[in-house]
Amino acid sequence: MKVSLIIPVYNVEKYLKRCLDSVLAQTFKDFEAICVDDGSQDSSSEILADYAMRDKRIRVYTQENKGLSGARNTGLDAASGEWVTFLDSDDFLPAHALETFMRVAEESGESVVVSAIYDKDADSSASKQSGAKAAETPLRVKWRRMAPALKKLVGKRKIQSSAWNKFFRADLLKSRRFIEGIYFEDWPFITELFGDIPSFALVERPCYVYCTNGDAASIVRSPFNEKKAESYRTGINHVTEYFASHPQRKWALKRVATARKMLSKRLRRMKKATGENAGKTVPAAIWKALQRAPKEFFRRICAALGK
Repeated sequence: MKVSLIIPVYNVEKYLKRCLDSVLAQTFKDFEAICVDDGSQDSSSEILADYAMRDKRIRVYTQENKGLSGARNTGLDAASGEWVTFLDSDDFLPAHALETFMRVAEESGESVVVSAIYDKDADSSASKQSGAKAAETPLRVKWRRMAPALKKLVGKRKIQSSAWNKFFRADLLKSRRFIEGIYFEDWPFITELFGDIPSFALVERPCYVYCTNGDAASIVRSPFNEKKAESYRTGINHVTEYFASHPQRKWALKRVATARKMLSKRLRRMKKATGENAGKTVPAAIWKALQRAPKEFFRRICAALGK
């Protein structure tokens, strides 16, 4: 088996067929699609069973709800391919995606390939059709080697911290798992992985279609809360500890600083929403509270905002 495609599934009946149809339409055929049903309560389970009956490459694993990290980890445990990639079940792939990833991986000799993405919902309606057509039209594959990869990752978030739109050699993931029970689990996973590789290949042609799906629920768009604050702290601490004696420690600290800035930005938005504290920076005492105990940190934030 050449490629293991890991697809976490949770209550996505509206988009799941679109996702699976895009998988079965791949021009590269030597793959397994590991679909992890993470305790879905809608018709997602029935849809998965139907597709698994139709094509033996669709492999379904069912578990109690563990969240996105738990579903991906189950997929990693089950993967048997030489290469691994991730697909969110409310997104989909252009037909050329796996073929392009494999071609670039073989030509470049890199252990990681990253592609551009096509943001379906960000484009205006006038450009959606042409953008989708461009993603599907056979073109000469253009790619370039990024070395060192680390500097490219830091600069203005040029490479997303998402697990999707990336193609990994399987042995690179043998001892790696996503932190379970937190939000933003991609960030520490991708930070640690890219800290351990000297370079990667970047495909200039989109091999992933990202969809915000209108008003669908989203962790990114949902209000900032205690669990998100604790997730930031967990990810930051995990990365800091991982790179404590690592050759790329300075680079990792830059990534941590970026994460802190993102957290600060979210907190300022919370303050601005109250009107009274609009535009003020986060007090140093609250930052210290974040490091000591996330629950106390969030309690103080809420108190400051009168919530």
